[in-house]
Amino acid sequence: MSTRRAQSRPQQSTSKTILSALIVAIILGIGYFLQQGFFGLESSAPPAASVDGSEAIQVFFTTPSLVYPDVPKNRIPPPHEQAIIADIDAATRSIDMVTFEYNLSSIAHALARATQRGVDVRLALDQEELEDPVMAKWAGVVEDAQISISWQESDAFLHSKFIIIDAQVLWTGSWNATINDTYRNNNNLLRITIPELIDNYQTEFEQMMAGRFSTSKQKSTPNPEIRFGTGQIENYFSPKEKPRQRIVEYLSQAREQIDFLAFSYTSDEIAQAMIERHNAGVAVRGVFEKRNAQGLGSEYQTLLDAGVDVLNDGNCYTMHHKVIIIDRRVVITGSYNFTARAEDLNDENLLIIDDPELAEWYMQEFERVFGQAQRPTQCG
Repeated sequence: MSTRRAQSRPQQSTSKTILSALIVAIILGIGYFLQQGFFGLESSAPPAASVDGSEAIQVFFTTPSLVYPDVPKNRIPPPHEQAIIADIDAATRSIDMVTFEYNLSSIAHALARATQRGVDVRLALDQEELEDPVMAKWAGVVEDAQISISWQESDAFLHSKFIIIDAQVLWTGSWNATINDTYRNNNNLLRITIPELIDNYQTEFEQMMAGRFSTSKQKSTPNPEIRFGTGQIENYFSPKEKPRQRIVEYLSQAREQIDFLAFSYTSDEIAQAMIERHNAGVAVRGVFEKRNAQGLGSEYQTLLDAGVDVLNDGNCYTMHHKVIIIDRRVVITGSYNFTARAEDLNDENLLIIDDPELAEWYMQEFERVFGQAQRPTQCG
């Protein structure tokens, strides 16, 4: 009896140890997948935040799902990629898509599946990007699926990014349909179901499908100002509509704070407006993408010399946002970088959204990126 008891104790202890280790492993595993957004959750903010308690506008950020370093074999599709694919797979009539860069295979295959279901799929793409073999391969997949493509062939960039699904759902923001923009770069996306805004983007897309890009387009946006819930939206398409002066006007009205995230920022007018508000006592903070901060014409040093709190970004890959938040209520976002090229030459889209609730979600993203700039990530 005593021998059995003496032998059973180590077995029980070993079993408890194994069980405890298993429980810890499960908890850590669940924590990891939650952090990566595998279950559609994240610790600091939902992956898709609805504005005004409705589905009219949902905002997604890539930042909470980014993993450093990015290891291709370990990638898990983040919430925004899953949501876009779900919308494409649910399409029954039409999909119209514009993207500057394109190599995310999941999107190409989803578009091909849509055509097989009889959905009318059309694309507007920048032809210069075909010089990249991976992007050429992506284009080959959609061309093999008999998808119609209108190519931008001029020196201007087709830099806009948006998807219209069944004339009912609009995706837009800073995100291109690329691996880097999905798994490495800081980006923001809006999923919108406001009919008047969708009409605007549909009108813009039809001009592109007719072969009109850049300065050959006409001013024809049907709903430049839109009310929704308690908010208001202004919508601009460069270069036919030039939003820089309107951005400056909004900046000049800032009373308490201006926060911005800039992939490329060379506009003297926008920088001067920020400096004037800084000198008037408004708190101005910003993050520049680190490579472009040192580029020709960058406003980084100008703002820094004026005493503005600006940092180089801390993403070991790329900070790709083009965002300004004013007084925690106005959000300026889209494909539009704060540059002369975006104003005068490239095909771009820009939204100015006056809605405090939306602004709070963007403020959370700003604080994430600003904190990352203070404590840069390492990629090995």
